[in-house]
Amino acid sequence: MITALRGFRDIWGEDWEVFEEIISTFKNRLRDFNVAWIETPILEPLELFVRSVGEFTDIVQKQMFSFRDRGNREVALRPEGTAGVVRAFVENRLSYPIRLAYFGPMFRAERPQKGRYRQFYQLGVEFIGFSGPYADAEGLISAYLPLKDLGLKVKVFVNTLGGEEAKVKYSEKLRDYLMDLDFLCEDCIRRRERNPLRVLDCKVCSPKLSPPDILEMVPKNERDNFDKTIRILEKYGVPVERDPKLVRGLDYYTGLVFEIKAEELDAAQNTILAGGRYDNLIYQLGGENIPAFGWAAGIDRISLIYKPSQKPKDLYFVVRTSDEYFEEAFEVLMILRNSNKRADMVFEEGKSLKAQMRRANKLGARWVVFVGEEEVKRGVVKVRDMETGEEFITSLD
Repeated sequence: MITALRGFRDIWGEDWEVFEEIISTFKNRLRDFNVAWIETPILEPLELFVRSVGEFTDIVQKQMFSFRDRGNREVALRPEGTAGVVRAFVENRLSYPIRLAYFGPMFRAERPQKGRYRQFYQLGVEFIGFSGPYADAEGLISAYLPLKDLGLKVKVFVNTLGGEEAKVKYSEKLRDYLMDLDFLCEDCIRRRERNPLRVLDCKVCSPKLSPPDILEMVPKNERDNFDKTIRILEKYGVPVERDPKLVRGLDYYTGLVFEIKAEELDAAQNTILAGGRYDNLIYQLGGENIPAFGWAAGIDRISLIYKPSQKPKDLYFVVRTSDEYFEEAFEVLMILRNSNKRADMVFEEGKSLKAQMRRANKLGARWVVFVGEEEVKRGVVKVRDMETGEEFITSLD
């Protein structure tokens, strides 16, 4: 038997229905924010992610599925959504300001665990051409409200990386602080020289750190914008709190960064949505110097804690007393479906009424609709309530 690769999975049945309800909830809420939807390729040039995500990030160094294709080109399965959307924005010369939303699979060669897969699903939005504290607040509110609609208990953690200049200055100061520490893991020893901000993102080392505060490096106007954003979020009911160690794991971020954590998940995997401002990325990928803000939600993790608000529609199962009434039974099936009822029947010929009833029970049918000689003569059907056992005669006209 051939099985799925480690870290990859099939999603079907009730699990897919949960996925679909989560996605629909996000889409319904994002309509209020005037988004346009975009679909980008799963396979992109490797250079796109090296230039955007960062050459020395864990994603590029250790996690990407990259290879040479038949044309000897270096390509990669997308590890995140922002880079591809920005590439599409620049390549297609889209007008702005624009809010571009996307949904689809991403790929990272991480160690599989609960809620983390090597093929995982993200839904996100890129706010291109928007800047300032109200734009940051709008972007974050658009991320928070769908989670609220889903009934999830979450907390929003924010920080600022300042502009590019503040980020560089802080990286140098942080590097000096980290050089004297002897408890860093092997990965963070490597990170502290090449990309010290990534040490703050380490689940093992970060809790032990007491690093300098980046706000010391941030110019007054940028700090004022950050403070104003927090006030706006608080005014509109977003449960926001500052985390001075929050940096995110991608190099393109500048300015506001945030993570939304679910209270029901363990601390090691409780971030279900994250994002921030990236004002330099579009220019770095060949476009104009355009500000931008974005976020992505992890649908796999959200599905671990989301409790569907609605049960599936009751199933109507059509049975026939003999194959002589197959055509009439199929007609009843189609009448039910055209009436927006979830309905099914046994299509194999030669199945007894008892065998058909077993199938109805196995599928959890609430209603069984009988089609036989008497029903066909009278132009009616007999319906049995499988929960109460009660039966009644009705016309489907």
